[in-house]
Amino acid sequence: MKDFIFLGGDLRFLYAAAKLNQEYNCAVYGFDSLPDVEEQVHKDTGVEILRSPRRCKNIVLPLPMSRNCDYITAPYHSKRMSINSVTDYTEEGATVYCGRACDSLREICRRNSLTMIDYFEREELIVLNAAITAEGAIEIIMREKASAVMGMRILVTGYGRIAKVLSANLKSLGAKVTVSARKFSDLAWARIAGCSAVHIDEVDDVLGKFDTIINTVPAQIFDKERLSKLKEDCLIVDLASKSGVEGMELCDTAGGSCITGVKVIWALSIPGKVAPVSAGEIIADTIKNIIAEKGGVNNEQH
Repeated sequence: MKDFIFLGGDLRFLYAAAKLNQEYNCAVYGFDSLPDVEEQVHKDTGVEILRSPRRCKNIVLPLPMSRNCDYITAPYHSKRMSINSVTDYTEEGATVYCGRACDSLREICRRNSLTMIDYFEREELIVLNAAITAEGAIEIIMREKASAVMGMRILVTGYGRIAKVLSANLKSLGAKVTVSARKFSDLAWARIAGCSAVHIDEVDDVLGKFDTIINTVPAQIFDKERLSKLKEDCLIVDLASKSGVEGMELCDTAGGSCITGVKVIWALSIPGKVAPVSAGEIIADTIKNIIAEKGGVNNEQH
């Protein structure tokens, strides 16, 4: 049987299992705090709901597969699942698909002769995730600012995949977009794309003119001094890391007003929150691409 078991994850992975179940036999484990959702997915798609371990040849772990390389990410499971529990579900020679593998999982797979594939290293998934993240960020801006993006002065820090898609989307909606980055090549590409550009070392001189700032850099960009330069009604949407804005003491944990009056929204893992169906289908399609390149699914019987 061409079986897959999905262990843990957010809602994306219920929908990823549902999509992959169109071609393979999929089961999920780790969603027992969402019994109604589980039942509906099972009824609509035939995905099996597991209540106890069962071994198979293909295991799919979440994105990220673990926060601290100790437990599998499973926000809708009533119990914590140790990374070591992966072997409770794997047959001999199984393939383990995961997002953002950590060293502990790599060692477990090596020790047990399991093949590990990190699907988050796939460019198609990263790019499509970036598109969803960009849409989610725009929704946050419009909700928090209670105004249209058109005409808004927006600074985007960094110019990686998410920033490229986001800047283009914002410009298409009529925003006045400035990109700030360290690499001069990124600044050149931003200008070619029709954005204004400023090196991160010179951004302090222009911070006061922006209505919204979107951080895509997983590093501390805004310290207390920079926060003090912003307009009092400025909104910061941090897509990369809570370390991007200095000091949780500046803002309440829910993303409230900082001592400067600036509001910060930590918008991490947007795809799983705003578009779990689409994001899950992207994961399923990526796994199918991997299978096609391998020449078939791992379905040998032992």
